[in-house]
Amino acid sequence: MENIFRFKALTTKKYLVKIKSSMNLNGFTSDNEVEIRWMLSLKEIGALHYTFELITLDHTMIKADNTGYIEIHKVVRQMQKALNELKFTIDKQGNLLRVENLEQIKGRWNDVKSEAIEYNRSNTSLTELFNIQDEAFEQKGGIEAMVRASEFFDIYLNNQYERDFFSKVKKSIPNLFRSGVIPFILKYDSNKSPEHENVYSIKLEGYPNILAENHIKDLYGDFPISDFDTLKPIYHYNAQYNIDVLNGFILEGEVNFSEYINEKFGGEVHYKIKQYE
Repeated sequence: MENIFRFKALTTKKYLVKIKSSMNLNGFTSDNEVEIRWMLSLKEIGALHYTFELITLDHTMIKADNTGYIEIHKVVRQMQKALNELKFTIDKQGNLLRVENLEQIKGRWNDVKSEAIEYNRSNTSLTELFNIQDEAFEQKGGIEAMVRASEFFDIYLNNQYERDFFSKVKKSIPNLFRSGVIPFILKYDSNKSPEHENVYSIKLEGYPNILAENHIKDLYGDFPISDFDTLKPIYHYNAQYNIDVLNGFILEGEVNFSEYINEKFGGEVHYKIKQYE
């Protein structure tokens, strides 16, 4: 089936995104749950592009079994308020071409930065975190990189629009510890829903490439692991979506990724996305 999935209607949809993660870091386990609400509007359909507006309505930590994660989440959300309203243009395959409201985002970042620094003035350990975020906003291409790395591109578009489903796609997926990326080959399949008219289901299966020993050391070299010569990490990635082919918008979907290094390091993350009114 070729290029059946494309956006066709200038409309607005609201989404609830649930993210559940479980981590094992040197024998210390943690479970977290986050909810994000989006308002996604398709503003323009061109011959070779789409222009969207994405507004983050809410970003809430629902569950965390570590107070440190809760505090970090609060600070990070403060700093990311500058990205709550995005207008961007992508090509028909979902690759970012440009961010349309760059100057607005930069101005908002200056306001957010001042507010966040004042709010967290007593916590001097956060100074470096602010400096890193500030550099990301100020450097050339930094905002574009943050937009490209957002959940919308990663779990919503996910290389599934206007493409040949008989081919395979290479995708580098960040590992759970954000110490590097895992190279995957994604295989896609699609079928018409037997229950709903004009709805197609897409399934993705990921096949990780074999990692060289030096890649494994780059990923986990800072971890207290001694058996790199025999270390064979295990990775799994899969996703499934239901798409309304009349307008091209996702009705619901899920993405799953797991990473097992050894008995002391590993974890998994599950994304669920669903339209709501």
